[in-house]
Amino acid sequence: MAQSRAPSLPSTDSTLLETLAETAPEYPTVAASRCPVPLDEARQRCEQLAAAGLLERVTAEPVYRVTGDGRRAVAATEESAYSATGD
Repeated sequence: MAQSRAPSLPSTDSTLLETLAETAPEYPTVAASRCPVPLDEARQRCEQLAAAGLLERVTAEPVYRVTGDGRRAVAATEESAYSATGD
């Protein structure tokens, strides 16, 4: 069985990625309004997630979408959550 290579993500990063994975490309402020993340923190985390290759900026304005690596990280996070509960 292959092991996941997705990074372990802090809960804020995981929450933002999950939120952005469920929507079209979005502003960090809109993503922050959909999850309990302060606006400034959402902006900063989106920049860092983009630098890590999990998000990509799609316009000159700060609009982000989840990359393939970001989707794999979300899936790995969800899988580990299910494993932790025994489901």
